[in-house]
Amino acid sequence: MIKEDYRPETIDFNVTNDGTNVPESLGEFASAEEASKFIGANFTSLNRGVTVSRHMDAFEKKTCREDYQDVLENLVPVYEKELSAAELALSNAKASLKNAQEAYDFTISRAKNLAAEAKRGLKDMILDEKYTSRIAYQGRYYFFTYIDGQLKLALIREIPESEKSEIWNQMSSNEEFIDKTYAPKADKKPKK
Repeated sequence: MIKEDYRPETIDFNVTNDGTNVPESLGEFASAEEASKFIGANFTSLNRGVTVSRHMDAFEKKTCREDYQDVLENLVPVYEKELSAAELALSNAKASLKNAQEAYDFTISRAKNLAAEAKRGLKDMILDEKYTSRIAYQGRYYFFTYIDGQLKLALIREIPESEKSEIWNQMSSNEEFIDKTYAPKADKKPKK
């Protein structure tokens, strides 16, 4: 079982480029303060804590698989036996049957959830509001967090229609900076 505060050596968020000029990293910084100054100087943003998905490392996947294997091998057979015994004694022990059924269902559900989690290979990670910025750009919110010495793109979310009119100016200045700074440069044409 992995400790709650376990953190892989490198964080790899489950986010892919959506075809815009927003990069997956805004660069490396020596400290969170420097990253915050960069965001403040170049974007109109709001610090916002958010829960995102990150990829599990090999140790987490291995531990998760060991956990669900242990559940399947050690707990499921125990509750299967209890369930069978409760069914035989149903007329005398309806309460016992109910408890065994709940324990069995919970255990099967837990094993399935652990197996699905290991197969998916993603784990929720709560990002600290202090180090996470939400930037509006082309109708979407881009969440960047200072982690591993970089400002990394951690989540992309559509801006609800109800909020778009409120943040139009923010989005416009952000788009101008991102497109000017991170857009691919056009190849120079060779002279004839």
